[in-house]
Amino acid sequence: TTSLDLDSVVAAPRLWSAEKPNLYTLVLLLRDSSGRVLETLSARIGFRRVEIRDGLLLVNGVAVKLRGVNRHEHDPVTGHVVSEESMLRDIRLMKAHNINAVRTAHYPNHPRWYELTDEYGLYVVDEANIESHGTGFDPSQTLAAKPEWRTAHLDRTRRMVERDKNHPSIIIWSLGNEAGDGANFEATYAWIKKRDPSRPVQYEMTDLRPHTDIFAPMYGRIHILEAYAAEPRERPLILCEYAHAMGNSVGNLQEYWDVINAHPQLQGGFIWEWVDQGLRKEDQDGDGFWAYGGDFGPEDTPSGGNFCINGLVQPDRALNPHIWEVRRVYQPIQVQAVDLTRGRLRIDNRHHFTDLDQFDLLWNLQGDGKTLSEGRDTSPAAAPQASIELELPISFVKPEPGVEYFLNVLFVLKEAQGVLAAGHVVAREQFQLPISLPSRQVDVRRVGKLLPRLREGRLEIEGEGFDVEFDLSEGRIESYRYDGVQLIRSGLVPNFWRAPNDNDFGNDMPKRLGVWRRAGAERVVERVHWWQNSDRDVRLEVVADLPQVNSKLFTRYVVWGSGDVIVTQRFATRALDLPDLPRFGMNLTLPVEFDDMAWYGRGPHESYWDRKSSAAVGVYQGTVQEQYHPYIRPQENGNKTDVRWVALTNRNGIGLLAVGMPLLSVSAHHFTIEDFDPGPVKKGRHANDLSRRDLVSLNLDYRQMGVGGDTSWGARPHPQYRLPAKEYRYTFRLRGFGPKDGSPMALSKEAF
Repeated sequence: TTSLDLDSVVAAPRLWSAEKPNLYTLVLLLRDSSGRVLETLSARIGFRRVEIRDGLLLVNGVAVKLRGVNRHEHDPVTGHVVSEESMLRDIRLMKAHNINAVRTAHYPNHPRWYELTDEYGLYVVDEANIESHGTGFDPSQTLAAKPEWRTAHLDRTRRMVERDKNHPSIIIWSLGNEAGDGANFEATYAWIKKRDPSRPVQYEMTDLRPHTDIFAPMYGRIHILEAYAAEPRERPLILCEYAHAMGNSVGNLQEYWDVINAHPQLQGGFIWEWVDQGLRKEDQDGDGFWAYGGDFGPEDTPSGGNFCINGLVQPDRALNPHIWEVRRVYQPIQVQAVDLTRGRLRIDNRHHFTDLDQFDLLWNLQGDGKTLSEGRDTSPAAAPQASIELELPISFVKPEPGVEYFLNVLFVLKEAQGVLAAGHVVAREQFQLPISLPSRQVDVRRVGKLLPRLREGRLEIEGEGFDVEFDLSEGRIESYRYDGVQLIRSGLVPNFWRAPNDNDFGNDMPKRLGVWRRAGAERVVERVHWWQNSDRDVRLEVVADLPQVNSKLFTRYVVWGSGDVIVTQRFATRALDLPDLPRFGMNLTLPVEFDDMAWYGRGPHESYWDRKSSAAVGVYQGTVQEQYHPYIRPQENGNKTDVRWVALTNRNGIGLLAVGMPLLSVSAHHFTIEDFDPGPVKKGRHANDLSRRDLVSLNLDYRQMGVGGDTSWGARPHPQYRLPAKEYRYTFRLRGFGPKDGSPMALSKEAF
């Protein structure tokens, strides 16, 4: 064996980074004494410097923020054998959703992966295939402290470094995952630092001991990040795992990044994880579904259940809705309002190596979802990590009564970059303009007259073109017909429950908050009082006891001769020890043919109280079925927040309109809450277990608690996204309508 040291100088090389993955081709030729070529080797290499200086991780002298994910090698058919096509699909999706870094959890990946991350630009934390947490972390148990295991630790570390050392995309070595700590990791750290001093080394379980260059905590909460950043440190903090993306999750991600962006020594993190690790199976009917732990043997087979179903994308790389929040929070261009009345904005370029001149700025001004004016700025210029202020040439309109005005700003690529096409939207922001006039009041003297009739415990109210029927014993709407068409299949009932998501199961929500599961359905109506207030409005007041929670529920209906029914629900409690409410709202069902859904609120994808920054306010439309997201284990899904109005119509354009007074949280499905809810004990269920019902279940809520976003084994939604047991009140308006009545938007402007 012969060792050669080659030394050459490349003057002013184009440096490699994830934003600008400049590569050179190195060719080695072996010639014999006559000059004949015997062998050639080539490799693509990049020039870049990685270092820890002044407590910061620097790439080419710039402190970078790692907007990362953890990635297992996974294919829904071939398991951990992945194709190049699959790798490229992952890279395209990651780049498209503003992810710039990947941790190879928890082993070195296929060699082709690193060639692709070199070429297309992703920062990589390459992790040694060392994990032994099953033996325990105590110094007396962990393999990390046993001398007889040192050779094994060193062998796996050496093989990783020697195989992968020439890839510029690898900027950090990781000693392993959840394998305890001890002298064996001190040894692997020392070996790497001697063999490859050009890269920092990290290991989560080392904490702040000397044998890690980066403080890499796992699932550190926001207060831990704030405490670390409160004083200067020798090492940056980069979360090796955070924001556990299991099921309907990734709440409060924006809060994490508000703190990370505010402190230089907080340099990002890696979301757990990229892909749901499900495998394709077929049920007895031949329908495919994603199988997970427990699906591959007898019922008593030990497994982690669906605990490996925790990705931003599904096994086939279909998007889970929370990836849109990641894309929004991770976007490298931020826009802030300076003076919206003048169209003046501040643009923060959070790229590390890219000038804003690579992008076009597109803007549009919308009133109630309609574009009133728009423009394009082809010359926004700001150096990396710099800010500019600019003034958009917006011609402000005279506001109309009840109309809301929004400014939408988008940054798109001028030219294709790697896997991203020209025109790709890199960043977007929306601002509500401070111009408005109140809606016009309805002249109630002009609405039609009402004829109420009391018949066998039911109150029938007939108006011009509609009739409403109340069940007085139950204190609820039993029927609403418009133009002879029945709109309501079963009436408004109070609802305090949601189908638990995976985070809810992790924090024992079904048991902790289980008292609310049947609280609305088992209410006891104490009193129903109705009266005809005038010949144009009839009013009902319902007082109900909620014995399970020692509380009261007050519901008021006002029926107008226009066909509008204004509903107000108030919750009041005498109890001092009630748990948080999962939800406060009402549910009704419509006949199945009311399958066309339009709404004015956040969309188009689902959004929740703690996960809605990615969902812009606008007018959206689709079928009810399209609002359902098939989480691999069925759970709460499809919610829309900040809804001004929602309309469900049939193919003839007749439907039911619900208008928030002012806002609602809304979902509509061909399933009931019970279909998504396995009961107090979590069971192995799959999307193919659901049977679509011949109905539309519509939830019209004040709010439901957040989905949570820290961990899936105990963390609750943050306090600001909970509903403590106290008095709540909200109001909305129902109305039947048809093509002759005008649009839902116009009807929503009527104020009573």
